[in-house]
Amino acid sequence: MFSHSAYRPLWPLIFFLPWFFLGSAYLGGWVLQRRSRPVGHVSLRSRHRTTLFAGILVIIALCFLLVIAPLALADTVPEGQEACPVTTREQARSVADTLFEQGNYQSAGMCYQAAGEYGLANQAFLKALEPQSELTAHQLSEQSDQATRLLHKVQLAFRAGH
Repeated sequence: MFSHSAYRPLWPLIFFLPWFFLGSAYLGGWVLQRRSRPVGHVSLRSRHRTTLFAGILVIIALCFLLVIAPLALADTVPEGQEACPVTTREQARSVADTLFEQGNYQSAGMCYQAAGEYGLANQAFLKALEPQSELTAHQLSEQSDQATRLLHKVQLAFRAGH
């Protein structure tokens, strides 16, 4: 089963694409300008330019593929989050049930996925998120209280000066 921890950053793509399109536009404009010239004799120099233009396009396409290829590859699975270590779906289901009963919801969700039980996997992953969401809610409440106290202190400081 292929799994990855997170999406890869898109900044290389974001910084490369505008320059790629700009270069393509300049090269396309150069081709259109050459075609608009009257057809006379074809010199060796113009054939050389056409070959050079084709070579430049191939190099640009290869560079584009080299930059984009790593974005399509998945990240490796971190040490603590390996996939379910079983070979059959029945084993994966039994291991997942055991892990779920023990409270190891993240691993249980991975084993449910390996067993093809996606509904149960979603439930296990949601159960794994509950403690984190409670912790986040508690931290948010504390930060809100701190912000309220700070605002109250600022108001008192302004009133004391007047």
